[in-house]
Amino acid sequence: MKLLTRIFLTAEEYIAYCAMTVLVSSVLWGVLTRYVTEKPAVWTTELSGIVFTWVVCLGAMAAFRRNQHIRVTLLVDELPPLAGNIVRFIANIAILLFLLSVTYYSYEMMLKGASRPSPVLRIPFSYVYLASLIAFGVMSITCLLQILGFAKNTDDGQTVQDVV
Repeated sequence: MKLLTRIFLTAEEYIAYCAMTVLVSSVLWGVLTRYVTEKPAVWTTELSGIVFTWVVCLGAMAAFRRNQHIRVTLLVDELPPLAGNIVRFIANIAILLFLLSVTYYSYEMMLKGASRPSPVLRIPFSYVYLASLIAFGVMSITCLLQILGFAKNTDDGQTVQDVV
């Protein structure tokens, strides 16, 4: 069970590493073909842009899960414990509502992108927009689990507790 939990918690990081490898390889191939051959590979720019979107979204998911996004807690830390907990709870609800709304808009954008292919690779833009849908959806679930107490905020990357 612990191994499955660990795999689940780090899956987006492994996928992001693979996407970063594709991104770097694509850019390097584009540079090599531009300066070494007479016919540059025009698809590399488009592929690197698509893969970069996935890397950013997967990285945002991992940072959210590890509680590494920027936040200013100076005022909240100075409040009495009960008031601080209430403010944190309200802030988490606001974050959840924001994430749910952006997830919905990502879904709408993905549906609209299905009929629009990319110029060179002819990949439907819904595959590009799917990255934001997955990222915001998973961040919404993570936030909900944190609010309900099934997940804790730690900086070691292990936020999902075993629920037995």
